[in-house]
Amino acid sequence: MKIIIAGMASLPETARRAALYQKAVRLAFGSSKKMAGIRGEVNVVFLGRAAMLRMNRHYLGHDYDTDVIAFKHEAVPGIKDAETPIGDIFISSWMTRRQAKALGHSVAVEAATLAVHGALHLTGHDDHRPSAKVRMFKVQDGIVAALRG
Repeated sequence: MKIIIAGMASLPETARRAALYQKAVRLAFGSSKKMAGIRGEVNVVFLGRAAMLRMNRHYLGHDYDTDVIAFKHEAVPGIKDAETPIGDIFISSWMTRRQAKALGHSVAVEAATLAVHGALHLTGHDDHRPSAKVRMFKVQDGIVAALRG
């Protein structure tokens, strides 16, 4: 799987850790039986507050700040698996810094957590229903713990 990380200039220098975010996405995909071993491309894009708010308004119709938005791409006929775009994960660098401070951990840990969260959405996890949210966060917490260990 090819994982492209973009927009890290919007993060503090200590959080510009592309390899960490790539590993986070790989672990999230590896946690899904139907997505484990899938080939293709995932983009993780860090955006500033204004750009993320515009995305949230335009694509989801939400007029508020959010931390992560994931868009899964539909399969493209005639494209080999290795070239298939899987999806895009957009992460608010502003919310990442804010949440890291509130939770008492580094911006890099929070960014990795959000990368995992977005990747889990791409694998089919949903956090809209309470029971689904509990399942998703249990998987997410396990992956983040593995990244920290």
